[in-house]
Amino acid sequence: MDFLEQLSKYSSTQKFAGAMLIYALIAAVFWFVLVSPAKEEIVTAQGRNSNLVSERDENRDIAENRDRWERRVEQLNDELAKAIKELPNEREIPELLRRISSIGKKIGLEFLLFQPLPEVPREFYADVPVKLKIEGSFHEVATFFDRIGKLNRIVNIRDISMASPLERSGKIVLTTDGTAVTYRFLSDDERSPRSARGRK
Repeated sequence: MDFLEQLSKYSSTQKFAGAMLIYALIAAVFWFVLVSPAKEEIVTAQGRNSNLVSERDENRDIAENRDRWERRVEQLNDELAKAIKELPNEREIPELLRRISSIGKKIGLEFLLFQPLPEVPREFYADVPVKLKIEGSFHEVATFFDRIGKLNRIVNIRDISMASPLERSGKIVLTTDGTAVTYRFLSDDERSPRSARGRK
């Protein structure tokens, strides 16, 4: 009763201001107790939902393209098998070098130098270089390189230089220097020491 009598003494403006203050306090309590935590949970849930949608789409893409990926893996395995066939093993290297020399001689080239150099080991294979110095016409040299490129083993010719043209028996003879490089797979025993050094 006293409270109502006290309240009746205030003007309408004061009563309105008091009511607005009480409303503001109730709204603030409502915001901090209910709305704000719920809003944070909504934001967290939206982020989680976005991640799940991305993961779902990624898994769906993998599932839809599984056949394509399996075909790609099979293709890579075929390419690896083909590469293995094109890289001679250690026992085949001397025979391959004899074939290279024989091809040159049949074409009419004269070998001034045919010197195997030390192998250069890589991660799982080794370069097998041979220093070449040959004499012959430009056509003979070009034919030699072409036939080397058609071997069923990988042989690259590097650092080619041609010089000292001379006329001999009615043709221009050039001295050609270069390095023929073939490759071979390293055995497990050969790779193991290198792997151990790499880990250290």
